[in-house]
Amino acid sequence: MWNNKTIEWIDVELTSFCNIACPGCLRQEKKEQVESILNKNIIDFEDLKRWITSKEFPNLKLLNFCGSVDEPTLHPDILEIVRHFKSFTDVNIASNGSTKTKEFWKELGELGASVFFGLDGTDQESLVKYRIGSNFKKVQENWRAFIGAGGNATWQFIVFDHNEHLFDDAERMSEEEGFKRFRAIFSHRGGSGEVKKEVEEEKEIQCKYGNQKRLFINHTGALLPCCYLNSEALEITATRKGKTKFGKIWTGSGGILANNLKYNTISEVIDGEMFDLIQKSWTWPSPVEKCWKTCKVKKRDIFIDKEI
Repeated sequence: MWNNKTIEWIDVELTSFCNIACPGCLRQEKKEQVESILNKNIIDFEDLKRWITSKEFPNLKLLNFCGSVDEPTLHPDILEIVRHFKSFTDVNIASNGSTKTKEFWKELGELGASVFFGLDGTDQESLVKYRIGSNFKKVQENWRAFIGAGGNATWQFIVFDHNEHLFDDAERMSEEEGFKRFRAIFSHRGGSGEVKKEVEEEKEIQCKYGNQKRLFINHTGALLPCCYLNSEALEITATRKGKTKFGKIWTGSGGILANNLKYNTISEVIDGEMFDLIQKSWTWPSPVEKCWKTCKVKKRDIFIDKEI
């Protein structure tokens, strides 16, 4: 299923730093378990250039700095990173938008990057109910600088019980402010509330990342099939305990040493035991738990995109 020559999309968690405290994030949900490996590491720019090349990934169409447990714009080399990779692929950044200066965001817009701004409210009061520590006025100044410089911006709105009534206002504001797209996410994550959708099951596990020809790299350099397994990988790395099926596969296949791009090539990890056993587990009576919950039972985030 995974082959670096056919991969079209790579998600990268650039750092272990974040400036806000969203309740549904691993940083808060498993704070005691993972805090020992957070706020310490970033992916070195030189490593990133070595791992991701047009030769290694000839069909790469998108490099997405996804903000899994991090805020990508906190990487000190983020502008140079965008400039480098824009030479051979599209680049997107998922950001809370409350970092840096207007000048930074203007330059980012001029580089031609796309940005998903996490905006789950329409003012300070509604935004910080989930994006704890953010500043709506600063985010607004930053998105205006970015859009004004030609940047491609998406307003990303996670729908919770507490902000569902703001859906239409947020969509209208995104259009008025010059965003190219409005994305609504009906979420099952915890935190300030959730919108519950009917739970359905596929006949078999349909790997979302595999079908999208997509991979994930976390801030330690670990190469994983998807972002959904990242929370477990980080927790195991921090606690050195792996009790789930994925945990046993991860540790049994060599853990951080065998599945990390600092010590292995892309092909060695993809063709290794971890990727193989995860895929084989889909036919087991009890597959890897995260694969079941995310890609068989449809209790997962539902995305609705609207071009503006």
